Amino acid sequence: MDATDSNHEQTLPAMDSWTISFPRRSYDEAASSKGPEPLRRWVGLIVQHSSCPSKWHVRVAYHGALQSSSSPTPTRRPNRRRDLEDLCMCIDFQKIQLLDDTVTELVLARHHDADAQKVNGLFELPTRSQPDADSEYAAIVGQLVCVRLQEDPQRIRYPLLDSNGTCNLNTPTVDLADIVVEHDFIVGVYKVHVVNDATTPYIYKVVDRPLYDPRDTEVLEQELRNLHLLGGTEGIVRLVAAVVSKNPYQTSTESNQENNNATKVLRGILLEYHPNGTLQEVLRPSESAHMDGRWRAWGLQIAKALARLHQNGITHMDLKPTNIVITADWNVVLIDISGIGGVTREWLSPEMLNDIKPLSRSMEARKCNDIWALGKMLSAMADVSHVGEESQLLRDIAQAALQIPCSQRISLGDIIAKLST
Repeated sequence: MDATDSNHEQTLPAMDSWTISFPRRSYDEAASSKGPEPLRRWVGLIVQHSSCPSKWHVRVAYHGALQSSSSPTPTRRPNRRRDLEDLCMCIDFQKIQLLDDTVTELVLARHHDADAQKVNGLFELPTRSQPDADSEYAAIVGQLVCVRLQEDPQRIRYPLLDSNGTCNLNTPTVDLADIVVEHDFIVGVYKVHVVNDATTPYIYKVVDRPLYDPRDTEVLEQELRNLHLLGGTEGIVRLVAAVVSKNPYQTSTESNQENNNATKVLRGILLEYHPNGTLQEVLRPSESAHMDGRWRAWGLQIAKALARLHQNGITHMDLKPTNIVITADWNVVLIDISGIGGVTREWLSPEMLNDIKPLSRSMEARKCNDIWALGKMLSAMADVSHVGEESQLLRDIAQAALQIPCSQRISLGDIIAKLST
């Protein structure tokens, strides 16, 4: 994001009875490999009319080049943002059928570009005024057409809570307004507490994470379903609540809509917090010597938790030391159990390394990958253990779990049996 992406909502002067505002970090663009000028740029805005208590969320995108090949100096990003915002201020939104309770995307292009793409259903962009004289759009505004008017496919998708919704799981809920962020751990994951209970920390995983991709919502929904299914299972992080709010895109702003449950959406999930870090941290040489005697017990706890996932038709597919956290009483639990959230290449089994879509492989293949990752983790534990018997046992099991091909790998049941003796 550029320096013009301020930390507050910018509201530009109203045109007649319309007000258009640009939330912070609302502008972005796609760089072109053929030159300094982006071939796609877009900005988010909120449109309101003084005569009705409603607002609409809109994303205006321009597709195509603006400068001629003879232009001596490309425009700077802040100027491109300014010019696109100025163009938005000229649009007559009263003549456009904006979509309620979501984000309307308007894709703009010059008429000859749309004709070249054989676009159907295009219409001339309705305007109420002209862009500033020094705007990139000033010379072409009369040529602009809307080539697509649709629900923005790149919008942040907040699942609705209703009788058929994601959170129709008898899961407790906490309102977003009651969440107080203390600090962030990684992108989209925060340590928080709930209003009126500052002494109990939680982990909060959000839907609208930075650099959001629509698939992020699908991943969080699946993790919520898995956590609900495995609620209270030993060795699996515990779900505390679903975090909800009214729909951020809600068109109607009337007060009687504020507490309407039909507008409640999922904003994230609240998980139990464990204070002793991750397995990755205690595998460091400076910390590992203090853990001798625990490695075997931890290996068993991880194996049992993984078996519970598999018994419920879930594979982890991203089993690694950073996805194992250590509780206050020095036990371990698995986190990030959506099973579809992504993979880490160095923790993929050899048969999965060249697979473009490892998450789409069969259940048995994915289970086998989990066993391989567990074997690699046990090998790392064996390397830092200073207890000879413990180290040798972990190494022997790891070797059996790292066998190639997959069919020769030890089963999860046998791993548990060997660690239990």
